[in-house]
Parts: sequence; structure tokens; C-alpha cells
Amino acid sequence: MRLHRMTFILVPLLIALLVFGVLNDKLGEVSPPKARSIAFVLKTSNARSDFWQAVSAGAQAAAKESEAGLTVEGPLQDMDADAQIRMIQDAAGRGPDALIVAPVHDPRFNDILHGIRARGIKLVVVDTPLALVAPPYYVTNNHKEAGRQAGRTAVEATAGKLSAAIISDFPNSGVQSERELGVKEALDAHTDEYDETFYAANSEANAYAYTRSLLLRSPGVNTIIALSEPAVLGAAKALKELDLAGKVKLIGFDSSVYEIKLLEEGVLHATIVQKPFNMGYLSVKTALALVEGKRTDQTTYIDSVVVTKSNMYTPENQKLLFPFIQK
Repeated sequence: MRLHRMTFILVPLLIALLVFGVLNDKLGEVSPPKARSIAFVLKTSNARSDFWQAVSAGAQAAAKESEAGLTVEGPLQDMDADAQIRMIQDAAGRGPDALIVAPVHDPRFNDILHGIRARGIKLVVVDTPLALVAPPYYVTNNHKEAGRQAGRTAVEATAGKLSAAIISDFPNSGVQSERELGVKEALDAHTDEYDETFYAANSEANAYAYTRSLLLRSPGVNTIIALSEPAVLGAAKALKELDLAGKVKLIGFDSSVYEIKLLEEGVLHATIVQKPFNMGYLSVKTALALVEGKRTDQTTYIDSVVVTKSNMYTPENQKLLFPFIQK
């Protein structure tokens, strides 16, 4: 009888101790840290845009390395501001820790991005300068220095005896305005013989018509500096048509498949190539540093490379020109 009574007392006590021990272990466990979430809205997600696909690849590499959650999206057309604004607002509505944006040129972005920062979302702007009241964190190419590289290349190509023309897209484009300033800084040290910048409105046809007209009325022009891919392609078409390819030095920017072909043909003397993978990678690293409260530079600059027909086949430049066929 006494043994039964002891069993009756001890069994509930042991159960209580066991339950308390389990609960105590649970309470003492440290929950794994919540994965940091980052939304990245590109200028375009078009698969034909090697540049922005490389930016995306760099961002994904950094996110994987840091075990962060990352979504990447962008409009199909790189000038579709309405679509990009919708994507930015939708991404912000999901409440990420950080938002990375490569905005197209549109005055609405200033207010939109200011509102996103006011909600406590860390903001990193990629590639395009913006006139926000409080400057955001930037990861961008040094566009002015890239312009200087183009100007210096033009001077070298003509042994300092150049008569140049500059073709841009829009006078208020942040990227191309910086490039233009850099070009003029380099040219001013050697010559004042260059036309006023022609703005082709992102149109290959406009760049072609301007270049053809310019060279017919001013045959002494020996250099065209084109600040965008459409400007390069339009100018190249005019040079071919007038049988001036290689005689008039064409200096461009970027590295589309069409521009690479022009390099190989000798129509494009040189192109200033950016490092988009690095841009994507460092933008995610910057966003994570902000989320974690670490100190980071307000602006992270990425250098560009001058690629010509003579150096385009080096291993380093092949990685820049053909980022998705490297093993």
C-alpha cells in the first residue's frame, strides 16, 4: 500500500519535471536570425539586355553568398517609367529590408523614392544620379571619368589633331550629362574644335541623320563620340554609307552584340565598357551593410575599361564583352 502511494506521488512529479525541462530548453533556444530581404528593380529585365542581365547575375551572387532573400524584376522596355514605378511601389509594399533601384529618367522618381525611405526601407540607387533632398546611397559607374576616357581615347586616335562631334540622347539625362562633361574636360585640354552636342532622343535614326548631314557639310570632322548605343549604331550606319568607316574615328559606350561586331569590323574604334556584374554585386553588399547598421560609403564608384579591336580578345575583356558564355 505504501509503495502504491509513493508511486502515485512520484509519477506526476516526474512528469511535471520533464515538462518543465522541455519548456525550459525551448525558452532557452536562440531563434535563427530572420533572412534579410532585398528587392531589386532594374531598368529592364529583357533577356536581350546583356548589361542588365549581368547586373542581375552579380546581385544574385552577392545574395547567395550572404544568404539573403532577393527578388529581381524590371520592365521589358528600358524606357518604360510607368511599368517601373508600378514595380517599385509593389516591391516596397511587400516590406523588404532594402530596395535597390536602377531608375529610368523620370521626375516622378524623386518623390516616390523619398516616400519609400520615409517608411524605413533602406534605399540604394544604381547607375542613375538622382537629385533627392537627402542623397541616397549610390553604386554607380564613374560616368564623368568614363567620359574622360572617351575623350582621351579620341585625342590619342587622332594624334591630338581632332575635330570632333558629340552625340547624346537627352540634355537632362544624368548618366549622359556626366559622360558629356568628362568628354569635354578631356577634349578642352587639346582642342576647341567640336560641335555643340547633338541630342538624338535615344533614336538610332536621328543619330544616323545627324552624322550623315554633319559629315557632308563638314568633311574636316574626324571624330564622333557617341554616348549611347543608339547613337553609336546610327553614327556607324552613316560612316559605312559614306565610306568613312575607320577614317572617321567612332568612340562609343557599352558593349552590345552590335557594338562588338562594329569593333571587329573596325567601324567602332573604341568603346567604353562598364562592369555590370560588379555593379549588381556591390549594390546588394551595400544594401546589406545598411540593413545591418554597418558603415558604408555614400557612393561606390565602379571603373570602366577602354576596349578596342586590338585588346578585345584578352581574357579580362572577353569576360566583360561575353559575360554569359564564360565557364
